[in-house]
Amino acid sequence: MSEFSVSYHIRLSESINAQKLLREAKAAGIVFGPANGWLTFVPYAGLAAYRSAGEVRFADYLSNLTGLPVLYYCSSEDHGWSFALADKERPLVQFACWWDPQPAVERDQFDPLALTPFVATEALEPLLRPFNNEEAMRARPADRFGELLGLPAYQWLSPDLAQDHTQDLLDRAGRKLGTKPASAAVRFQLPPNRKIAFPEPAPTAREALNLITPFMAQFKPPWGLMMVTTWGFDVPEGRGVWKVWWRYGDSGDTVTAVLANDGRVLFSADSIPSYATDRMAKAIHLPEKWLDSPHVTAIMAELPIPDGFDGGRMGSMTLKSLNDCLHWEIVVAGNRGQVGSSSFWTVYVDAVSGEVLAEVHTRKVGFQETVRQRVRKGDWTHVDASSQSTA
Repeated sequence: MSEFSVSYHIRLSESINAQKLLREAKAAGIVFGPANGWLTFVPYAGLAAYRSAGEVRFADYLSNLTGLPVLYYCSSEDHGWSFALADKERPLVQFACWWDPQPAVERDQFDPLALTPFVATEALEPLLRPFNNEEAMRARPADRFGELLGLPAYQWLSPDLAQDHTQDLLDRAGRKLGTKPASAAVRFQLPPNRKIAFPEPAPTAREALNLITPFMAQFKPPWGLMMVTTWGFDVPEGRGVWKVWWRYGDSGDTVTAVLANDGRVLFSADSIPSYATDRMAKAIHLPEKWLDSPHVTAIMAELPIPDGFDGGRMGSMTLKSLNDCLHWEIVVAGNRGQVGSSSFWTVYVDAVSGEVLAEVHTRKVGFQETVRQRVRKGDWTHVDASSQSTA
């Protein structure tokens, strides 16, 4: 599993008791240190202040709360790393480096002088450049940055880990600060998992939805159906294991139910921070007549496989809405010819009329990615890979 870490580091002062201020503000989480003039703080994912502020801006919140400089640190092993420094004495300083999909740096809001009280500029500068994936795996700039600044802890830390795997962080010398907020599952009072007779053959999307919906009766408006998706790519004739999502209005609160192939109905809940809700699917309103998954499978069977695509026609299926257009998204994975290569054929089908709205073919070999698309069965055209997201 690749590392994804997010943490906050408060630059301490003898005249200010940062932990006391955090406790009084009920900023609950896990702390490490102090060490080398820093106190590491990892908020619980359910902390309201964190969820409303957003990752980077939560550093601003902590700086305003304590009156001290606060460093935001983020490391995504497969994609890049970033940091931001919040200080009441200057505007927010930010830096980001990405190696996926292509090497790039963002330093428009970066001032190297802002970090001179903590680290020598000449030691830091070699880390503030573009890296490709291979160079990044070797140089590990995010780890080296944390090491140079002497941060008490920064690897394998995140609000989600603090919330869901608290003991793991305590076992690494972390300490609880404040009271952990209730998990989403507790707050939403999920129905208990249960077991029903699994249909034979496996259910279609409509059949699975009809089986699951009665157990969700307590989730009344503004809760609404958000998405119906298969569990995996193996969906012969549009039948398989299904996962159904509900969302509370425009918030980041979601509940899901999975109808497993042994008849278990498994419920879970999540709460996405407010700064990330723009990327979430909107609630869908199913018309009286909409195309069930076997009909979409039949449509896929009639489509020609794109030139150069090394897969078939069966893939994951998702029923959702975009710009009030109810549609099916079918993602077919190609064969992996070599380590580091991948290819996907994504098809979008109107869930009422059955019209094929668009197709996208992505192919990645090493660090080179090509993307082609065609709209309503027109001609295939090449597009900028950076404007597309692979499945």
